[in-house]
Amino acid sequence: MDALATDAADQTPAERRTADRVRRFTVRLAIGFIIGINALFLLALWGSGLDLDRIFADREFFDPVHDVCLRMAWYKPEGEKEPVRLCKEWINLGDPSGNVHQNQKDMVIVKGTDGKVYAKEGAGDGRLVALVVVVVALVAGGMWLQRRLIARYRARLAASAGKNP
Repeated sequence: MDALATDAADQTPAERRTADRVRRFTVRLAIGFIIGINALFLLALWGSGLDLDRIFADREFFDPVHDVCLRMAWYKPEGEKEPVRLCKEWINLGDPSGNVHQNQKDMVIVKGTDGKVYAKEGAGDGRLVALVVVVVALVAGGMWLQRRLIARYRARLAASAGKNP
């Protein structure tokens, strides 16, 4: 039976010592992996060049009820020949900062069947999907490596205990 699975009263001093060593090794390994995997994640995030504030921010569109238009521009809706004039820059009256808001670069203008013009978001950024895949791979690889290293350490302790009775 495994030394960690038996009661402390049934363990010999050597088994208790081995269980304590494995427990200490597991804690140190977990702390090391937490720090290491987080460092790799932050390195991957930095290397990808993603601006998470921009990705997860609420998309802003001009609302004539709550905004004041500052500059108009011509936009060509998809599948249409004639361009339409829409607000390009505006001030949101509910925003106390007074910042000028602009349409997103990847915004696509479409004309609906009702004749109204709608804005739809452009294609997503593939770097975000790649970052999620890297994070999943780091976590799965870390869990696999941790189990493998603990089993290897346990086997080495068992082998050294067998040589030194």
